[in-house]
Amino acid sequence: MAHIPINLSDQSIHIHAQRPLAFEMVSVLGVGGGVPQASNAGSTPSIKVLATNGDRQLVEFHTPLKAGPWQMNWKTTEWVAVKHPTSIDFELLPSGGILAGGLRQLTDRLEFVAQGNCTELIYKSRFGIRWSIGGWLVGKILVAPIIKSHMLEHLEDLKVKIENRARRSRLYPQLPCKEDEQG
Repeated sequence: MAHIPINLSDQSIHIHAQRPLAFEMVSVLGVGGGVPQASNAGSTPSIKVLATNGDRQLVEFHTPLKAGPWQMNWKTTEWVAVKHPTSIDFELLPSGGILAGGLRQLTDRLEFVAQGNCTELIYKSRFGIRWSIGGWLVGKILVAPIIKSHMLEHLEDLKVKIENRARRSRLYPQLPCKEDEQG
């Protein structure tokens, strides 16, 4: 059955680090591409590259996910496309299971926008649940808050890791954020 896509509001965070460093840290994963590596409260995700097809990788994620008082591991398989140095795209391959079984679409994008010597990291997400209007209602009421919370935690975790690395970097040192004024 068809699904009705739900666009979540973009979430962004200012990172006091140069864009090349931010992009490199988020995109590092083996040879030929990358995916974000984040951790939530005491849990670390696992990432496994299953295949490479041109500029995309098929990646299996085991991601810690909080849903209210419950914490679980969410297994997904996604195509990941890295567009250096501006974005990383994720496209879910629908599968079975309690969480991913009804999810027909999950498209995420991380965008890296240079702001002088700093970076704005923007997280965009669009998803859809089967069962047409019923899936849309479940998505809006139950799933959207979980995904939004995950987005915010993920961005905050990335900010901390990238800024900590920038403080120690010789190649991309932490500099004042303002762009050089001309004139």
